Amino acid sequence: MRITLNMQTSEAMLSVNDQQEKITQLSQQIASGVTLSAPSDDPYVWAQTMNINQGLNQYNSLLSNINFATGWGQATESSLSQLSDLVTQAKQIAISATSAMETNQTGALAGEVSGVLQQAVNLANSQYGNQYIFGGTNTGSAPFSIDESTGAVTYNGNPDYIQVKTSTSDGADNSTTVNLTGDDVFTYTSGGSSNNLLQTIWGLGQAIQNNDTTTISDDLTSLSDAFDHINTESAINGSTLSALTNQQSAINVIQTNQKSTLSGLEDTDIATATTKLTQAQTAYQAALQVTGMLDNLNLASLLTSTSV
Repeated sequence: MRITLNMQTSEAMLSVNDQQEKITQLSQQIASGVTLSAPSDDPYVWAQTMNINQGLNQYNSLLSNINFATGWGQATESSLSQLSDLVTQAKQIAISATSAMETNQTGALAGEVSGVLQQAVNLANSQYGNQYIFGGTNTGSAPFSIDESTGAVTYNGNPDYIQVKTSTSDGADNSTTVNLTGDDVFTYTSGGSSNNLLQTIWGLGQAIQNNDTTTISDDLTSLSDAFDHINTESAINGSTLSALTNQQSAINVIQTNQKSTLSGLEDTDIATATTKLTQAQTAYQAALQVTGMLDNLNLASLLTSTSV
């Protein structure tokens, strides 16, 4: 096939345009610091970056759930710690009451128990943000109330658990139970019977007022069992918090690695890009010179053919 001057000129112009595009692309990469601006830049690498970004978004969602669960667990830990202290205080009052025989002493001690009871009810209605932590999944209203004249305790919560997704492990339970219900914390076993801590504290106050040393002694034993029960529930909550911390750390490591991989795919190697830009500019200038020479030849050929 005969290669004409027009064909050579067209090829030279294509080279000029190609080098121009390279210069524009490399300049953008250097200015933005990113090698990919569209799928057409490198479809395979673009697909890789999309997959990594999708994974990072998923891990961000898990971290948000973990932060929520951790905050809830910490609020629970604080309430259980305070509740444990209150039970210890109630036990000390019971011990004092067994030797307090004078009316004015028992009256004062009964008043102390009343104060402990009120604090215990407040803790039973503890909140994390605007959600009640011991109401099961019914977090919008106070779970506990007590009739101080009869000691009847009403639980307005439910036995259900709040669960959030905190991992992506295949073939495993990906959810973590966030809460302890009111029944978990305030219902305990003593002497083979099921008891409610709030009612036990109320009963202690009544026994002190009545100078009922036998009931006071029984309540002291019951409160010791309640104390052990709360510590057990606290350990369960602590185990959950520890697992959440481990999951958070593992996700942070994965995210760091993925971000590093993403950076390697997306970020511009300034030194390499600058070298390529210089080469493209040189090639562009050379292509312009060739195009100019071919244009002159075409013009000369045209003039010659016209003169003939």
